[in-house]
Amino acid sequence: MSRQRRQHIFSENCSAHNIAPCCLCGEPIRRHEDRWIIEHKRALALLGPDLNTNCAPAHFKCGEVKTHAQDLPRIRKAKRQQARHEGTKKPARGFPAGFAYDWQLRRYSRKLAEATAAQEP
Repeated sequence: MSRQRRQHIFSENCSAHNIAPCCLCGEPIRRHEDRWIIEHKRALALLGPDLNTNCAPAHFKCGEVKTHAQDLPRIRKAKRQQARHEGTKKPARGFPAGFAYDWQLRRYSRKLAEATAAQEP
């Protein structure tokens, strides 16, 4: 994000001269004294638009807390859902122990698993 755009977003949200409210906690941010960032209200990774209407100033610490507590878990969940939808993720559960695939019967059976276990020395 360019420096000019960052300053413009801060100016849009100013309530007084060089003071704007934090979009997360509501406390005032002093432009030249406090450490602040531009926070996306809806994360870009969650398909939030990169527009000034989706951005607002926030304290640096408030932004970190929101990112780690809300955005990252949502992003991880969205990626898991997408992988499941696309079929790229294998199911976590397999067949229970003691079952083996019988190619002649074209199904899983317990008898074949017991027979192969008995043959092993």
